[in-house]
Amino acid sequence: MSVRAVLARAGVLLLGAWVGALGAVVHRMTVDVGGLDVPWGLVLALVATLATAVACDGLVRVGAAWFGFGWTLVLLLQQVQSTGSYLVASDTLGWTFTIGGLGLCAAAVVVAPRLAR
Repeated sequence: MSVRAVLARAGVLLLGAWVGALGAVVHRMTVDVGGLDVPWGLVLALVATLATAVACDGLVRVGAAWFGFGWTLVLLLQQVQSTGSYLVASDTLGWTFTIGGLGLCAAAVVVAPRLAR
């Protein structure tokens, strides 16, 4: 494996960590529309996760998997603290972000190679 390939995979891994961290910060943002709270931050975080994972698969071989690994690492490192995560709470928005993001990363690993064909 060349140095360029290793650096590319490390970059995609770091990009996954970056998108995961930004998503953890933004996913709780809501806007009131007619008395209903719309979680625009959650939608933005999940769309950005899927779009970036698919794009990473086009840049690096199994790039979506490397991206998903970085994204998952951020979530796991937040949970290691004895007090739990300060960014992703154990509520509906937090669990939707966690499970939705992990599911979208897994879907990108499966679907992105098919999109490239």
